[in-house]
Amino acid sequence: MTPRRATVRLTHYGRKSGKPYGVTIWFVEIDGNIWIGSLRAARSWVKNVRANGKSEIDFGTGPVPMRAHWRGDRADVERYERAIREKYPVSGRILGVLIRGTRCAFRLEPAER
Repeated sequence: MTPRRATVRLTHYGRKSGKPYGVTIWFVEIDGNIWIGSLRAARSWVKNVRANGKSEIDFGTGPVPMRAHWRGDRADVERYERAIREKYPVSGRILGVLIRGTRCAFRLEPAER
């Protein structure tokens, strides 16, 4: 079970440089797994995470290494979006209407050290 927080701090690594970058994003828990995603798959963090899967998440207690798995199937993305609308009922719906683009989702799992 994940902490009851609205956001998580994601550290992702550059596709070419390997340089760490941070972004604060929403997350949801689906079937005991942490999922993250974006309403715009063209964002840099999405490209970086998709390219190498390496990331870290921080719920405020320190970073935890994670492996991100691209969920490109439409059903998985819709499942993620439903979970976002349930967790963030007002903001999730407003942003879902206002932001256009290809949407995406990742399922995270702890990385082996």
